[in-house]
Amino acid sequence: MSSLPGLSARFKDDKWLRLKKRPSHTSETIITSVDLFAGCGGLVVGMTEACRRLGLDHSIVFANEWDKEALKVFVENLHPTESNDDDIAELFDGKLGLEELTENEKQLLRNNPLMKNPDILTGGPPCQGHSDLNNHSRRDDPRNSLYYRMIRAAKVLNPKAIIIENVSTVIHSKQKVVQNSKKMLEQIGYNVEQIMLWANEFGVPQKRKRHFLLASRVKSIDLAIFDEYRLNQNRTLRWAIEDLNTNLKSDVYNSPANSSATNRERMQWLIENNEWNLPNHLRPKCHQNGHNYPAVYGRMKWDEPSSTITSGFGSNGQGRFTHPSANPGRPLTPHEAARIQTFPDWFSFGDHKRSVMSKTIGNAVPPLLAMHVANVVIQSIIE
Repeated sequence: MSSLPGLSARFKDDKWLRLKKRPSHTSETIITSVDLFAGCGGLVVGMTEACRRLGLDHSIVFANEWDKEALKVFVENLHPTESNDDDIAELFDGKLGLEELTENEKQLLRNNPLMKNPDILTGGPPCQGHSDLNNHSRRDDPRNSLYYRMIRAAKVLNPKAIIIENVSTVIHSKQKVVQNSKKMLEQIGYNVEQIMLWANEFGVPQKRKRHFLLASRVKSIDLAIFDEYRLNQNRTLRWAIEDLNTNLKSDVYNSPANSSATNRERMQWLIENNEWNLPNHLRPKCHQNGHNYPAVYGRMKWDEPSSTITSGFGSNGQGRFTHPSANPGRPLTPHEAARIQTFPDWFSFGDHKRSVMSKTIGNAVPPLLAMHVANVVIQSIIE
């Protein structure tokens, strides 16, 4: 594989975001990927677009996601060669450091021979145990150990490169999953780097911080590439969704969730009084005597990036999710949230329930951020 140019600067992200049809590209050089903890596919959408802008093709040889609804969205849009929703801990059930493959691992490779030696292995293990929002278990959570299944998968599959995405606080887990994973990958021949990235620095109109563990057994990861693409100015909410303001429809994707009468009154008060934060006397009583969440019940601002989109974007009681100018006041629609996450319009969430859309959109890696991460990793496997 010869040296590649950088991502094409001529292709405008705003045009790509609004494409109704998936852009096509064919190349003799194909990047293959195995995608675990795949969600609805945000990371993979970004990788596919990175390949296209680099003049490469992308083939998803295997995708795994235990959430059947999320996997359905992934498959309908991204068409992996093989996919399943089996428990990842059973697919890759060998102990860390074990040289021999278990019977389950051997069977997995027999059933899916294309999985062996992919170009890139990607995954976003469950982050609930790492998140500061999870005050009950904090960072001592058994789901954190699923991070290590990515390391076992690397041992079994032998990819050229690896991308593991998680919330920023993963580096503080009591199990030291990041630190231990880095050591284990280095022991089996990978060059490993880790980096914390803000999505708004890479074209995502949203302040979202994520941790990435990147590894390559071909050559070193060049983190300086990220500096070539950091934007000097944030993209705004207006950049992402202003054109959708008059496009409300009756379908779930293009309509807001039903809000309680009280919450409708709260949103309307913000609109009529041109305020951004709800005063204490209009908040629930549990918020009136001091709280740490001033953005909750807040109104969004057109000319700033959004705060982090979560699965609660359909409720003003879950964050600053009141539309900046809609009258009567309302929360975001799934389409608006998907745009803020930088899912292009060709990516379909189908006729799934609102709860499925909320969860899959809110939990996804923003594709434009993923595109830049994929670019760095792809450059590391070019010989």
